[in-house]
Amino acid sequence: MSQLTMEELASYFFYAQGNEGPYTLHDFVRLIDDLGLGRANEVREDVVRQIAGGRRLPVIRAELVA
Repeated sequence: MSQLTMEELASYFFYAQGNEGPYTLHDFVRLIDDLGLGRANEVREDVVRQIAGGRRLPVIRAELVA
């Protein structure tokens, strides 16, 4: 999976949360800045793998929040 830029990652996470998501695009930019671009890409890849493996998104979200 190719590495995304800061802007691409922020947009990816922002739109992946859906219309009911409580976070702004700026929140995701700050999160990615805190995690570092490499780690944020790893998180995205892990989420994609879990979804592809059949895990439900609410379960993945709950784990990420915890």
